[in-house]
Amino acid sequence: MRETLIPASHEDWLAMRRKDVTSTETAALFGLSPYATAFEVWHRKKDDEEPAFEDTERMAWGRRLESAIAEGVADDQGWTVEPFKSYMRDPKLRLGSSFDYRIVDPVRGDGILEIKNVDKFAYGRSWIDDGSGEIEAPEHIELQVQHQMEVAELDYAYIAALVGGNEIRLISRQRDRVIGAAIRTKVADFWASIESGTPPAPDYERDYDRIVRNSLGHVEDVTIDADDQLEALLEELRDVQAFRKESESKEKALKAQILERVGPASRVQCKFGTLACGVTKPNQGKLVTADMVGTYINSRAGFRVFRFTPKKLDAR
Repeated sequence: MRETLIPASHEDWLAMRRKDVTSTETAALFGLSPYATAFEVWHRKKDDEEPAFEDTERMAWGRRLESAIAEGVADDQGWTVEPFKSYMRDPKLRLGSSFDYRIVDPVRGDGILEIKNVDKFAYGRSWIDDGSGEIEAPEHIELQVQHQMEVAELDYAYIAALVGGNEIRLISRQRDRVIGAAIRTKVADFWASIESGTPPAPDYERDYDRIVRNSLGHVEDVTIDADDQLEALLEELRDVQAFRKESESKEKALKAQILERVGPASRVQCKFGTLACGVTKPNQGKLVTADMVGTYINSRAGFRVFRFTPKKLDAR
């Protein structure tokens, strides 16, 4: 049976979310999240951890604009919308979801309005838009909305994306019960794997920090002999490090040759992109207070910028 809860505070809401797989975490279980891996989510849930979160300026402005976007879309579409503040969950499956706005329609029934504030370049890179109204959001967002409909038992949702601060893209979605069943199966398997203590395979590039953190309490002062697999990994690491060192040396040599040819110019245009190579102003550092001798610390001499921005490859 579905539960509908009203968080008393932000901390209360976070505590509720830790108990469940939420709509923003499901994509990780399918290997589709740009923010987390299944391995990361598994360890967070097992250890009852709050996910590491860096609140950026873009995200803060997205929250500030959320109500304006919702009200603007409602005005354009002739809808009645209201903040959807409930936290809903299936306690047996431990499947939960938060929401942005509820569409209130006495004829069609209630629906979900999911708000996204999207950078124009991110939209062009990650969203599929054929220019005639057929739009697909990134997979993790599409899955998020299906998860929300599954938990709320609502049959339709709209994704409202404000692109570049001045263009609305509205995507209509119906509840797909096949996808909903797949979500339920994946989440059930996920909790079963925690019960059995069997984590999913890590993504070694993305899960590096987690693997290092997990290993910290299990180090012993012993030496072992490498088996064939470990021998091969260490050999590959040796080759990568040698290549990196060679590449860094080559990069420095190329920069020196380029700056020699650039001369006093601070900017270069070429068919591959733009090179900025001006000189920054020196920074004499922070003045230490009188009781700390009165000298400067953290001084930094001016240095020459070397920032090359390649053009995007032609996708044709």
